[in-house]
Amino acid sequence: MPAHYRFTFSEEFLITANLRYRRQLPWRQPFYGLKWVLAAIFLALGAFVALKGIWWLFVPFCAIAGAVFLGWPIDKWLLRRRFRKSPYHNDEISISLSEDGLYGAGRASETKMAWSNFTKARRFNDGLLLFSGSPIFHWLPNSAAVGPADVAEAERLVRQHVSDFRDV
Repeated sequence: MPAHYRFTFSEEFLITANLRYRRQLPWRQPFYGLKWVLAAIFLALGAFVALKGIWWLFVPFCAIAGAVFLGWPIDKWLLRRRFRKSPYHNDEISISLSEDGLYGAGRASETKMAWSNFTKARRFNDGLLLFSGSPIFHWLPNSAAVGPADVAEAERLVRQHVSDFRDV
């Protein structure tokens, strides 16, 4: 029995998908708790060099501290800006998962992928993230499932066919 998903490929969908992608990267996780500590250290070093009169070194320390806090808002702004020019902007997407693989269709595209194309999958409490290559991923939120049984069926299919499957 295939699992069906329908959603609008909107800016918010893209932002949520990118947040899930970032959350599953193991090297990023230590930085979530350390963000405040790292920024405080860089600001303290900046204040120290400013007190010593080395003003040219003050700017890089403040820039790094600012980047720690403003990195994601800047990335989000860039994602939104680039996506507005995309042919997939606000496209109505329909995705089916079956024993054969993934089939997706929208106004501007149609694709069919066998399960062998998927390298890994991550299960979040609000959806599935399927990878077909390193930075290429497909976000299937639970809220986009056509019926309540589709989420369970999609998880079963992904567990069965994708060898690197993990809960996040």
